[in-house]
Amino acid sequence: MLSSANLDFTGMLIDIAFMLFFGVGAGYSLIVGIIHIIQKKTKTFGYYLRTFLISGIIGLALGALIVMMWVQSL
Repeated sequence: MLSSANLDFTGMLIDIAFMLFFGVGAGYSLIVGIIHIIQKKTKTFGYYLRTFLISGIIGLALGALIVMMWVQSL
């Protein structure tokens, strides 16, 4: 039964990368937005889009670094 399982590792890696990018990006943008609401600062949509993209890229880079360190320790 186990041999009939079709595991798509490439698809799983892409899904994990998307979840990491969008999760970190949305989480950081949400935190920054809440802080700006509390401080009563007004920012443009472009500002939040840039923070989303930059934090998503940083999250992907940190995730890749962690995986590389884990693989080298094996």
